[in-house]
Amino acid sequence: MRIENHRIPGIWYGQSSNLGAQREKPPVIVVLHYTTGWNGKASRNWLMGEAGGTANRGSSAHVVIDRDGTAWQIAPFNRTAWHAGPSRYGEIEGINSVSVGIEFVNAGWLKPNGLGDFIDAYGKRMTARDLNKAGGYTLAPHARVGSGTFAWPLFPEAQLQTGLDVLQALLATYPIRAIVSHEEIDTRGWKTDPGPAFPMDRFRGLLGEAADREPAMVVTAGRLNLRGGPGTAFEKIVPPGTLLKGTRLKVLSRTGDWAFVAPEDVDGREGALRGWVHAAYIAPALAA
Repeated sequence: MRIENHRIPGIWYGQSSNLGAQREKPPVIVVLHYTTGWNGKASRNWLMGEAGGTANRGSSAHVVIDRDGTAWQIAPFNRTAWHAGPSRYGEIEGINSVSVGIEFVNAGWLKPNGLGDFIDAYGKRMTARDLNKAGGYTLAPHARVGSGTFAWPLFPEAQLQTGLDVLQALLATYPIRAIVSHEEIDTRGWKTDPGPAFPMDRFRGLLGEAADREPAMVVTAGRLNLRGGPGTAFEKIVPPGTLLKGTRLKVLSRTGDWAFVAPEDVDGREGALRGWVHAAYIAPALAA
């Protein structure tokens, strides 16, 4: 997959009515969700709001991925979608404005009814056999749901692979710094998605892989501006403002002609400083 003009060519596109303004800065966080439902098209249409023929006026996302791996894009990546709600990640509050939201079609937790069956969020009763036919499930407790153990439907491999493909395209296009669950950014204390059945480490691993593919780099200009975003319109990060020729750094991600980097400190280790530099003025360390 690839991204062109903030859309993924080749997959279905229909724009949700529930979107915020076009963003001036690229997204830096990807938030992963489940839909709390079994029907992919119904979930897609709900998140599209009026454009999907539904009464929903308060939520949306950027991409919805069905259980068979089908993906639908319902917002361009440079528009704010309403998927995170009241949220915080580190010092960033209101995650919608800086993130991409990906929804995986999945029912979420089901409560045991004491008779060997399970009840989903809509009151639908399902047996263990039903859940296995739908792709399997795992049993796990969750303090946000309540006491006891709950059934969590598994995410089919076709669905996960499409999600990984979408994520790789996002990492190749935008300065993504974090891949998070809805649960960990929710400040209300009740969101659980995408839940214990979702392989978060597998998805977060792609962020590390993207950085690991880049060789160690070095600054080739006499002084190279270190900026707060990928462009000359962004202010320099002061201190230090500029990086001196020969400074070694690690490229964490790229956007066009710009690289999001972590300069090494005086001891030759990756420091806490992060910023953007023009990629024309850095080169692989061994070739510099």
